[in-house]
Amino acid sequence: MTTEKKKNLLGQVLLLLITIAWGSSFIILKRTIEESPPLYIIGIRFLCSGIVMALIFCKKTFSVSKSTLVHGLSLGVLLAAAYITQTTGLKYISPGKNAFLTSIYCVMIPFLQWWLFKLKPKSYNIISALVCISGLALISFSGTGESGSHEFIGSTFTLLCCVFYALQIIYSGRFQEKGDDTLQLLIYQLLISGVIIFALSFIYEFPRYEISAFAIKEDQIFPIIYLTIVCTFLAQMGQMVGIKLTSPTQTSLILSFEAVFGVIFSIIAGAEKLNAYLIIGFLIMFAGTMISELKLDILKPFKKKPKKKQENPPTDD
Repeated sequence: MTTEKKKNLLGQVLLLLITIAWGSSFIILKRTIEESPPLYIIGIRFLCSGIVMALIFCKKTFSVSKSTLVHGLSLGVLLAAAYITQTTGLKYISPGKNAFLTSIYCVMIPFLQWWLFKLKPKSYNIISALVCISGLALISFSGTGESGSHEFIGSTFTLLCCVFYALQIIYSGRFQEKGDDTLQLLIYQLLISGVIIFALSFIYEFPRYEISAFAIKEDQIFPIIYLTIVCTFLAQMGQMVGIKLTSPTQTSLILSFEAVFGVIFSIIAGAEKLNAYLIIGFLIMFAGTMISELKLDILKPFKKKPKKKQENPPTDD
């Protein structure tokens, strides 16, 4: 095996491990926020991971330009909004459904780019969106489950999370294209998102919860450390390395399995009750995601190929 192939394989394994970690985070976060204020928990997750990253890469932290700092702060606002809405949704629906609905962000990206930057989506983007919508319709018929009438609220907040997450990815890419350092953007978006979430926790959760609810219990220590170090700090760092070692197609394909692992861990933990509607809906949504990520143009065989212009035959002088 050549060195290039070894690096590519390492990148794929790294991205797969990250995808598994992110898939497991849904059920772990679900269990953790059942006992503690949710904003308080995700505030710890992002602020602590940002502080650890800032200390390890202190030269990068303090040598940041003004434009990169502003861009990092704006990305932090979007990241905070994404996780606040996702975690709110997670309170009302199962971790598996939350994971699959979150995966719709990759379908939204081309349409948001069209709206923001006049970049017209391709035919496979439109097909992907229609397929995902049909899968979402089936999932909505899967029953209300334990959340009862609140399931609509959970799904709505989770879909709102997709919009913020898609915007965060779009602008992160544009800022890096303009020359911003990837690591510096990551450090400051983690820090600012942690600060914002903690501030909202103080405003909204502190008056509503007893003081004892903010004390970290012994059985919560490992889940919070896992979410902070493994699912945030190490995962974000590993993603940066993995993306450099793999192709865009490989990256998008592997990361799209986050929703699948989210459902698997949810089933193992007994938080997901599968039925025919739910299974078929998940499969359809996954197919729609694959069409978008792999850029599968299903209509290509039916498109008319432009006729080649016939060259004029040489004439005798």
